[in-house]
Order: sequence, then C-alpha cells, then structure tokens
Amino acid sequence: MLVSVAERTKEVGLIKAIGGKSTVVKKQFLLEAVIISVLGAIFGIILGVLVGNSFAIVLGTGFVVPWNWVLYGILICSAVGLLAGLYPAVKAGKLNPIEALRYE
Repeated sequence: MLVSVAERTKEVGLIKAIGGKSTVVKKQFLLEAVIISVLGAIFGIILGVLVGNSFAIVLGTGFVVPWNWVLYGILICSAVGLLAGLYPAVKAGKLNPIEALRYE
C-alpha cells in the first residue's frame, strides 16, 4: 500500500486540488486495502475447499467445511488489511496538493 501511495501521488494531489478532503483520500486507501485482503481471503477459502474436496474424493472420505473458521479467516484478513492500509492512508491524506501535483 505504501507503494500504491507513492505511485498515485498525482492522483491524490488531483483529488485534493479539486476539493476532496483528506478523509475522502484516507477512506479510499483504507477501503482498497480491506477489499484486496478480503478478496485474498475468499480466494484462499475457495482454494481450500477445492483442495479439501479433491483429497476427500481421492481418499474416499467426506469433507466438512468448518464455517466458523471461514468466518474467522475473513475477519482476520479484514483486520490485517485495515492495519496494513492505515499508515499509507494517513500518509496519503496528509499530502500537500500542490507538491503532489508536481511529483514526477
């Protein structure tokens, strides 16, 4: 996410230059971080179910999906995404629009 802030400095400067508040920029980066982490969690859950079912078919046993652990995984990934996106979001919100637009 820090790289994302560095790469999108001009975009942040443009948003702030046309009247966007720093809270809007912070929310954008936090939402992006959480969405990326939740999509990773969902992909991991789907992959785990597919691999578990494959092994169950090969071994001739049943496969049970532990739904409480699926929920825990999504919650933990959401928290990690929120924490990983917090510092870059604050950093992006503090950018000066004039200096951000001049950034190359």
